[in-house]
Amino acid sequence: MSAYLELTEKVLEEHRQVLLDVSEEETEKLLDAIAQANCIQVFGMGRMKCAVRAFVMRLMHMGMDAHVVYDTTCPNLGPGDLLIVNCACTTIGYTVMQFAKRLGAKVVAITANPRSKAAELSDFTVNLKGQVHGGREYEIPSIQPMAALFEQAIFIYEDIIIQLLMKKLNITAGQMAKRHTNLDGYMDFNVENEE
Repeated sequence: MSAYLELTEKVLEEHRQVLLDVSEEETEKLLDAIAQANCIQVFGMGRMKCAVRAFVMRLMHMGMDAHVVYDTTCPNLGPGDLLIVNCACTTIGYTVMQFAKRLGAKVVAITANPRSKAAELSDFTVNLKGQVHGGREYEIPSIQPMAALFEQAIFIYEDIIIQLLMKKLNITAGQMAKRHTNLDGYMDFNVENEE
């Protein structure tokens, strides 16, 4: 077996372990919190922010008032609103959570460590056990460096959340596509050449 195939099988197995371990009860709480929120804001740093942007984009496609924390168009937050923090493992993330709590918003951490200071500040957590630090008993270990497993798994998990929300709220992919930007020319550029 080639090195590529060997690594691919190991990484896929890591994802299988992490994603199948997530609590269905915690996932349902997250779905309800998103569905009930007036405004949803999502926070993450570094590679976590890649997942944040993808998730917020899909929430917007569903017609929700969703924003990336600290983007220039991000509005204020208050009662009836929701802050979701991807990973919740930094001092900056903890500070953002403190502000949101003080302002009356609901706070959710998607985290590998449900016993952290940030988790204690949350209204509830979703425990996604992908390796963040390495060598921690509460994490599923990874052959990948640093927090790669968690970063990849949260991207997939939040895409799964979108599909569950589509079903819960009876929203179709066609409805979502109508909210996709039309300034990229995708539909024009990908029309079959009729020559």
